[in-house]
Amino acid sequence: MQRIILFFFFSFFILSSQATIGQALITGTIIDSESKESLIGASVVSGENGTISDYLGNFTLETLDEKDGISFSYVGYKDLKFSIAEFLALEGVPIEMSLSTSILETAVITGSRYESKLAESPVSINVINAEIISNTNAQNIDLVLDKIPGVQMLDGQANIRGGSGFSYGAGSRVLLLVDDIPALQGDAGRPNWGDIPVENISQVEIVKGASSSLYGSAALNGIINIRTGYATSDPVTKIITSYVGYLSPKDELKKWWDKMPSEKSVSILHKQKRGKLDMVFNGYYSNLDNFYKNSFEKKNRVSANLRYRITDRTTIGLNSMFNRSDAADFFLWENGVSGAYKELPGSLSERINTRYYIDPYFTHHDSKGNHHKVLSRYYYINNDNNNNQANSSKNYYGEYQFLRKFVNTGVNLTSGVSLYHIQTDSELFSNLNINSSAYATYVQADKKFNNVLALTVGWRVESNVLRGPENFPDAIDLDGQTIETNSVFRAGLNLELSPYTFARASYGEGYRFPTITEKYIRTTFSGLSIFPNPNLESETGNNIELGIRQGFSIAGYEGYFDFASFWSRYKNMTDFSFVEKDEGVGFQAQNIGDTDIKGFEVFVGGRSELFSVPLTISGGYTYIDPTYDDFNEIIQQSSSSSENILKYRSKHNFKIDVEGSYKNFALGTAFNSTSHMIAIDALLSSFATIGDFRSFDNDGYRTLDIRTSYSKHHFKLSLLIQNVLNEQYTVRPGLLEAPRNFGVRLETSL
Repeated sequence: MQRIILFFFFSFFILSSQATIGQALITGTIIDSESKESLIGASVVSGENGTISDYLGNFTLETLDEKDGISFSYVGYKDLKFSIAEFLALEGVPIEMSLSTSILETAVITGSRYESKLAESPVSINVINAEIISNTNAQNIDLVLDKIPGVQMLDGQANIRGGSGFSYGAGSRVLLLVDDIPALQGDAGRPNWGDIPVENISQVEIVKGASSSLYGSAALNGIINIRTGYATSDPVTKIITSYVGYLSPKDELKKWWDKMPSEKSVSILHKQKRGKLDMVFNGYYSNLDNFYKNSFEKKNRVSANLRYRITDRTTIGLNSMFNRSDAADFFLWENGVSGAYKELPGSLSERINTRYYIDPYFTHHDSKGNHHKVLSRYYYINNDNNNNQANSSKNYYGEYQFLRKFVNTGVNLTSGVSLYHIQTDSELFSNLNINSSAYATYVQADKKFNNVLALTVGWRVESNVLRGPENFPDAIDLDGQTIETNSVFRAGLNLELSPYTFARASYGEGYRFPTITEKYIRTTFSGLSIFPNPNLESETGNNIELGIRQGFSIAGYEGYFDFASFWSRYKNMTDFSFVEKDEGVGFQAQNIGDTDIKGFEVFVGGRSELFSVPLTISGGYTYIDPTYDDFNEIIQQSSSSSENILKYRSKHNFKIDVEGSYKNFALGTAFNSTSHMIAIDALLSSFATIGDFRSFDNDGYRTLDIRTSYSKHHFKLSLLIQNVLNEQYTVRPGLLEAPRNFGVRLETSL
């Protein structure tokens, strides 16, 4: 309660200090120098007075003294400054601002819900731009995320800095957002990566560390925010076709195919402005004849984003997506030798997935500089699986956001309320009607002192209600209803020690409410079961991070170095554990007690020139030490290792990506080195020769990818080879990753 009172006192003190004195009025318009698009929310300051540009880039400012001049700033752009006389001499000509070439100036939004500079963030954030996605020929965005230091994709779930283990598609600790709206499947709490419009991504932001104060449950370990692209002044139409062929594995005994497995895909993207209406349409089709025997996937996805400007200050929009796929895959291999790409008998799952969402939204900038935003989503999911594993759910989301920039005092205020409701009726839950709701309110204030010290404080209260079946077997709460309210807090600071040196410190609390799947799933495959746990409790945690970002320019190399040390603690941590019960053996979500993860991360990113060849370099190393607070006898017996280490984690991870270009040609390479996964469930180790495979595959794995491209006018041809070393490795036990493969991609702009 004391920290809440201090927070509101701090906010009131800052907000009450805003100046309103002024004499002369000046007006103007601010636009992007290349696209000629209006820049919304650009800061305009003269002396002690300031304002921000509206939806059309227009501004009106009161000036006190001509000697003060007038300055313009916008996140991600180069600052401009004029004397009052110089500005008046422009005679109504728009102020054109140019994008900054500095990586530290990159604009990010996820940490505070308004755009801010990457360098000034109090937490670790990595950014993926559209060019990287294009260069790697990614069919799903999770393949690109796996190239980010400190991020590991484990069976479709994102694991940031060891915060998650193996969860078999349920209960993510990393929240997935698409344009600021939660996009996890509600009943399972898992991401559906195939729903993400890869062909229309403008930027991906990865926030590392607890982020529940702004985003609630499931943001316990971090956030992945997908930001899609909008229409531009000139119409854009792109057609992308690609082919990927999978070659023979290093061990010929593992090869079962005569005809080379392959994946063919085509996507189209069209963006256009027509009057006050912005339109984006995109579609995607792929046909995967998998290197896993009897596995395949045919996918059809279409999306449409519409935005209409009712007035200069008011906008409405509707984003939508429809995805239908026909697929089959398996959970465990037959064995680790000749059957590594074949399914364990009975583990093949066939399904037809139908998913769509509709996202109406509304934004309004009022005359006082307040920004109001209403976001909503209806997300329908139907997974028609065999083996009594079908599930469907309806997800409803609504949120009101209030944002205000106080230019004179350097305060940015973010606040809002949200509602999330899930309904499900599935074979996985014994055809029981189950629903869950979450209600939340939050507030965050960001203040800059003397233009060098940025302080962030935030607070959130969220209530979760889960209405399950009454008298469920083994349930303590016989009425089937769980009601829980959590309060979380965050604070952070960023200190600019010099123009290119930024020190930061942050503390964030998080929590995660159990998903419907974790509490009530019941299914069987390959002689294995997944057991319900109706008594599963929420997990909570906190994260402390100290870091420094250092920009530099050395021998033509311009970039930044980032070092972060972190310490995450979790209470009542939830893991999918391999257990033995009277009904058989299998997985069950369990609270495994309190855990502790310490570590550090080093990241380097930037641009250079080598013999007049431009180079882009990014990469880093992450070390984690994930342990149990109480490594008792029960936990020791359940683990395949006698070492006190959390299961399904790798301590060391190094990744680097380098690309150079010369005239119309580009050449790039990516390398990933991940250490051995020391501990898994002891019982799982005895299945399907998993333990035998791990006994000789015990030094981790190293993968190397190379790519080259040729661009001219309106087309780009790319050639890619992935897993050049033809490494035979598993990311999670019982599933061998792809052998060496090559890809061809053609991108044409009309």
